[in-house]
Amino acid sequence: MFRSAFGRVTLVALVLGGVVGCGRDHAVEATGPYRVGTRSMTFVDDSRPTPAFGTFPGAPNRTIVTDFWYPAEGDPAAGPVAEGIAADGPFPLIVFNHGQQGAPEQYALSFQTWARAGYVVAAPRHPLTIKGGPGAQFVNDIEGELGDVPVVVKSIDDEMPDLVDVDHLALAGHSSGAIVAYGDAFNTCCHVDDPDAVLVESLQPIPLAGEYSDDLKGTPILFMHGDADPVPISVPHAAFDEAESPRFFWTVPGGDHSAVYRDGPSAPQVAETALAFFDAYVKDRDKAREALEATPGIEAAP
Repeated sequence: MFRSAFGRVTLVALVLGGVVGCGRDHAVEATGPYRVGTRSMTFVDDSRPTPAFGTFPGAPNRTIVTDFWYPAEGDPAAGPVAEGIAADGPFPLIVFNHGQQGAPEQYALSFQTWARAGYVVAAPRHPLTIKGGPGAQFVNDIEGELGDVPVVVKSIDDEMPDLVDVDHLALAGHSSGAIVAYGDAFNTCCHVDDPDAVLVESLQPIPLAGEYSDDLKGTPILFMHGDADPVPISVPHAAFDEAESPRFFWTVPGGDHSAVYRDGPSAPQVAETALAFFDAYVKDRDKAREALEATPGIEAAP
């Protein structure tokens, strides 16, 4: 599934308990509502170093703490449960990348919405740009973050096949995390083979080591950008114009750069619009596609 080869990855955590597998072909049918389970796992990639930055001295390997939101057994109306017993899967995977000095828990509203509907959300805590970390900017760790995603996906495939179906995969992210998702989907530097869908929130593309090749276009993509974002809307819209269908651009009314995707008034609509996109192109649901195309303010080239 992965174009790039990665070295040995060590799992440092217990695998989710209580999972009963029922075959990968079940994943695209799985739907909510489910209760939401949460937990964290740690993956150590021995093939890549982590560069030094600030007070962090560097390391000969790459430690990727990854937070999970997943469908769990129990009352869907109840709140998320830590270490909850996983529902009967496997379920499609959404890998979501936080922005610089951000953290996965800031996007919990969206993650809970998606997990409740039948997705496993894996959110790596990129070690240099995570909130509370050494304070690096994305430009200090571009290659590291681009490389974290395939390592996380491969580790999940190796360790959690009963819960997660990585053959049905969406890549997503916000701000610098959107650059990661966009690069891993469409750039020759770091391409992850065969994602089903790509969601980018407040994207500001930057040059990467490879190129955005025409050969890699065509994966369904949804751009979200607030009309009050200081990043001009023309920036991500230029990427939208160059994308191949299926492609969607949703201008979020009153949306700023960050709060609209986290806990702002429009955050629930952000979560539901993204869910319609995932349901349309990861689970191949026509009604979800129709709902997405009917979203006020969306530009669609399905």
